[in-house]
Amino acid sequence: MSLSDIFDNDDPTSVDNKIDIERAIGRLTFREATVLYLWALCEYTQAEVAEIVGLSQPTIHRILRNMNKKP
Repeated sequence: MSLSDIFDNDDPTSVDNKIDIERAIGRLTFREATVLYLWALCEYTQAEVAEIVGLSQPTIHRILRNMNKKP
């Protein structure tokens, strides 16, 4: 499942999209789920997510981008 499959519109914080995200999280790796949860549901920036999980912001960006490429 890709991020484009999850989001029907450009607002990842809409109620419908939050419900879709919660369903999709079960199909992701723990790291992907954590990053997506913090970024989309908790509304942290990529830099804030990076600090929380101990990765760099570019790594967080790559994780989110790569999730978008998943079938």
